[in-house]
Amino acid sequence: MERVKFVMEILDKNLMMVNDTGYVFDDGSFDETIHCYGVAYFCAAAAHRRGLDAELGFIIGLMHDLGRISNDDYTEGHGPTGAIMVQRILADSGLFDEKDIEIIANSIHRHSKKKKIDGPYEEALKDADLLERVFFMG
Repeated sequence: MERVKFVMEILDKNLMMVNDTGYVFDDGSFDETIHCYGVAYFCAAAAHRRGLDAELGFIIGLMHDLGRISNDDYTEGHGPTGAIMVQRILADSGLFDEKDIEIIANSIHRHSKKKKIDGPYEEALKDADLLERVFFMG
C-alpha cells in the first residue's frame, strides 16, 4: 500500500497543475483525474483477472499518462516520455525493485500502440485505457 500511496501523491501533484488550468480535451468531455484513476482501477482488475499483480496493475494505470500530463504531450510520444520519467521517479523512491520498474516503464512506453500485441501488463493497460474511455465518454 505504501507504493500505491507514493504513486498517488506523484500523480496528484502533476494533476493539480493540469487541473488548475482547467484542462479538458477539445470536446470538453475529458478530465485527467477521472481518466487516470479510472484506468488504474480497470488495469488492476484486468491484471488480477489475468493472474498478475493487481497492485502493480493499479500503479501502471495511475502513471500511464504522466508523460502527457507533465509535458502537455498529446502524441503517441507521451508513452516513451512518461516511461523515462517513471523509471527515474520509481528508482529514486527506493520502493520498487528493478523488475517492477521495468514492467511499469515498458507498459507505459507501449500503451499507445494499441494494435501491437505486447506482454500481459502492457495488454492489461491498453485494455484498461480503452475501457475507461468507453465508460467515461460513451
